[in-house]
Amino acid sequence: MFGQYCPLDSYLHRVDARAKLVPVFLVMILGLLAQSLIFYVVMMGLLIGGLLWSGVSAAELLRNLRPILILVVITFAYHILFSERQSEPLLDLFGFAITIGGLSKAAFFSLRLLLFVSMVFLVTLTNSPSELAEAVTKLFRPLSRIGLPIQELGLILFIAIRFIPILYEEFVSVRNAQVIRGVDFTGSLMNRIRKTTAVLIPVLVSTIGRADELALAMEARGYQSGRPRTFYSQARFDRDAWLFMSGSLIVTAICYYFVGR
Repeated sequence: MFGQYCPLDSYLHRVDARAKLVPVFLVMILGLLAQSLIFYVVMMGLLIGGLLWSGVSAAELLRNLRPILILVVITFAYHILFSERQSEPLLDLFGFAITIGGLSKAAFFSLRLLLFVSMVFLVTLTNSPSELAEAVTKLFRPLSRIGLPIQELGLILFIAIRFIPILYEEFVSVRNAQVIRGVDFTGSLMNRIRKTTAVLIPVLVSTIGRADELALAMEARGYQSGRPRTFYSQARFDRDAWLFMSGSLIVTAICYYFVGR
């Protein structure tokens, strides 16, 4: 359940989503420019500390991070084995020379990936899909003057985030139904992949059906693309939002200036 919203009552949950999205964009931009591991470590510590302070438990955070750790391990192993082959070797592993440069690259890109994922967690765990869609629509509303369909993009974002847990529950239901019918999902890796792929077919059919029902429901309610729309919730960019956004931007800029370059 990647980045599923945790409905809690904390400072981060009450702050307007726009006040969190602006620093997130800045951290991601500086994260691509940073050349120091210390910058990633400091920002990761601040983000994880903020999530824990907001009431998101360590178990919930680890549960969300678990699927990403597989990608991090693959990234780490790739750079250890294939990056910086000309630097000083440390040891030989199954015919592959592990070098200092490879270890540095592996840690660098793995922390960058974790930093970006943590930024996504910050906004998805502390804001509902409707709040995120509203925030994105309001932030990028000036771009609608040049013809970009900002309201439609916000709606697409809302539907995509909202459908993640629905599709996961559908996948689990179909898989449990197959288990009841005697399908064994254990065994070799290829056997599990083959049987899991067979589960994806009914999930895909169900997804198409849900999408068709959603389209009919929107049409029945008079939805028309390009028409001005109102918002269900009336979020206000209050003093706390200004203070959080300003403080986050200042802290991020200071960290990048002193340890990121």
